[in-house]
Amino acid sequence: MQKNENTDMQRTAPGRILGRIRPVVKSSVPQSGAKDYRFFADPVSVLPEEFREAKRFGFTGFMSRIGFGFNTLRGEADALAHLRETLGDGFVSFTPGIKNNKYFIMEDVQKESAVPGMDEDRDYYPVPAFGTGENPIFGGDINKFCHHILSGKPLPGLSKKYWNNETAPRVIVAAAQNLEGKVGSWIVFAPFSDDAFDGMVIREGGAYFRTKNGHALGYGRVDLKGSGLSAHIVRCSHSPLWFVPERFLSDLRANLRPVPADEDILRELGVQHNPFASAEEPILLSSSRGKWDSLLPGEMISGVLAAAAEADDEEKPDGKSEAEPEEKPAKVPEKDAGKGKPGKEKFTGLKEKESAKEKVSGEERTAGGRDTAPEGKKGPEPAGETEIPAEKTFTEEDFLRRLSDAAEASGLLYSRKDLINFHVSLKSSRLTILAGMSGTGKSGLVRLYAKALGLPKEQVRVLAVRPSWMDDSDLLGYADMNRQVYCSAGTGLAELLREAERHPEKLWLVCFDEMNLARAEHYFAQFISILEKEDPVLTLYNPALAPRLYNSADYPPQIRIGRNVLFTGTVNVDESTYRFSDKILDRANVITLRQGRFSDLARLKRKAMPSCPEVSAETFFSFLREDSPLPTERELALLDDLNDALRGSGLAGGIGFRVAVQMGAYLENIPRSRDFSRRDGLDAQVVQRILTKLRGSFQQLSALVSENDRGETEGAIPDILEKYRDLSSFGEARAVLAAKARELKLYDYTL
Repeated sequence: MQKNENTDMQRTAPGRILGRIRPVVKSSVPQSGAKDYRFFADPVSVLPEEFREAKRFGFTGFMSRIGFGFNTLRGEADALAHLRETLGDGFVSFTPGIKNNKYFIMEDVQKESAVPGMDEDRDYYPVPAFGTGENPIFGGDINKFCHHILSGKPLPGLSKKYWNNETAPRVIVAAAQNLEGKVGSWIVFAPFSDDAFDGMVIREGGAYFRTKNGHALGYGRVDLKGSGLSAHIVRCSHSPLWFVPERFLSDLRANLRPVPADEDILRELGVQHNPFASAEEPILLSSSRGKWDSLLPGEMISGVLAAAAEADDEEKPDGKSEAEPEEKPAKVPEKDAGKGKPGKEKFTGLKEKESAKEKVSGEERTAGGRDTAPEGKKGPEPAGETEIPAEKTFTEEDFLRRLSDAAEASGLLYSRKDLINFHVSLKSSRLTILAGMSGTGKSGLVRLYAKALGLPKEQVRVLAVRPSWMDDSDLLGYADMNRQVYCSAGTGLAELLREAERHPEKLWLVCFDEMNLARAEHYFAQFISILEKEDPVLTLYNPALAPRLYNSADYPPQIRIGRNVLFTGTVNVDESTYRFSDKILDRANVITLRQGRFSDLARLKRKAMPSCPEVSAETFFSFLREDSPLPTERELALLDDLNDALRGSGLAGGIGFRVAVQMGAYLENIPRSRDFSRRDGLDAQVVQRILTKLRGSFQQLSALVSENDRGETEGAIPDILEKYRDLSSFGEARAVLAAKARELKLYDYTL
């Protein structure tokens, strides 16, 4: 539950609602001295059970929650003009909420497009829409999409934020590649003989479907332009949803045909060459249809997956390829797929004590359409004539799903964007720093990431930084020539780095907790110097002393630090800490975690931690694109303008070439995801790499960012971001700039 407007209590429901704004506003005084304005929307889409009465009363929104602060509007006429300018005369989508179990309210209001038929259409129905024309799901592999539905595998992109499980989808649509002009941009799926899907379950990993009563699945092409449907369908710009008038749902279902027995939709549509298929990995038939009757909607995903795995193991394709093993592998639940002896595979990432389930078919590509094996390398192959099938390649998509599941199981509040941002940063940078006020879960995120990697505790080290640390001897140790031994510092870091050097096939994670309690430029100086080198070597002591030390075999004078060691840090920003110099900031991604809402704590349900087999260093490196280019020409122009503004203001620092190169590496390593695009990544990098340099007095920074008398943020940097809004909306950057502008106005300085 969350507090709102004095002692009023409110709660929100999962899923999105489509509505139309009424041309009216009302003044409101939520607290003494604060004047706000209410606006109203009439819902036009299907409502969850507890919101059915909202059809009669409508939903209430607040101008303060769509970008207008208290006391910033000059009356109802001014508020109405700004409302029309902000939300227009089309549709809006929003998260429904109830206040005091009586009043219906809107949260997270988003403007949607207007369609020609909006004045005549009624009763819109939500339709899950996976992928976009520019970024189709699974790279456009519609066969793989279909296989995921029938086998109970997750379809990424649809979460409880967008969908309420009370509503069973009538149809779902997926963006596809229009191969040879025969597929079309969209494919619709629906139970062939029923009105709706049954047993859909939503989790962070995505959506899991089953057909009602085991009926066959139908599919068909959707031609929005040719059919005239585009005049009636609202395609949400901020949600993976279409809203379709109920009278047009039958048009989407028109001309459905049954999914072929081999699930090869592309072949049935006349595509002679399937670019997604592999001769060695034929498409698996799914026999899971009709096998899930014992499962109820909303049951645990583990049960869904186990049922799917059991069904898939009961039946094999009629025509086996020569590469298939003659014997069927032992049955293993889906959640344990790939847990077996992998033979002589190169990229397994899972320990040999696990047992393999089945040979992967049609899954050689990630959601972004890239091969799961690194460029220039072949994927795993079975050794000799072993009858154990090759283990499923563990993809980056699989890991991100595991990370989200682990967060949910741990009862931790992290946004998916923060999880992906942290992951990309660890991939592309040698040092990632998590910032924020105390208690926001910084060190918890590090431990969560280690759990998702499946790392045993001896491969993870969280070091509590002490204010007394002055140099790296406090961190690593020193050579005691009186006793002729190397004395370790007691942090265990030297021992961990030594083990990491001996075992480059394993991943190791180091976190410097509250690393700004002491001056990082002092105790961390050697790391600052070496981590940016291609082959970093850490010096514990002068190599000339090695023959004189009794334990030099255990503590050699130098330790090579490979990429299999991931370095992170956490910082609190308060009066007890030191701020970082540009020497640190230029070498690290500084991520400020967004704190979730307290009301979300009540909805969290701690679940059993999912099984997380250990990810090897080689598998982790397969996620990495090391041939990372510089940012695009347009992105470099943005950096040039920002650099000119910083230097023109008189600030000592600017944006160095190192920052540009590391930003390019970060942007290139963003996985294909609806939740985190390159536009989001560029916004994050501007915040993490550039806006961290905005520190100082009002006199120094006012030309760069400030707040005018109307409460608006202005200055050279907001103007530059507006100039390059084609690259990103820069929502996070604008929020940071607004906060810094407010600090400058109130305190005459910002940190």
